[in-house]
Amino acid sequence: MITTPGVEITWGELHVGSREVFAAAGFTEVSRPTPRRVVMRVDFWPPAHF
Repeated sequence: MITTPGVEITWGELHVGSREVFAAAGFTEVSRPTPRRVVMRVDFWPPAHF
């Protein structure tokens, strides 16, 4: 969820987490299905080579 400083957020909006928290943990944005929703992904290790 994308948050804006100073804009009130209802209690149920952030149950998925804020974009800033995920970005600080190393996640990257992979898509934006709506203007306020963001899909984030983290890669834990390089892909395995088979």
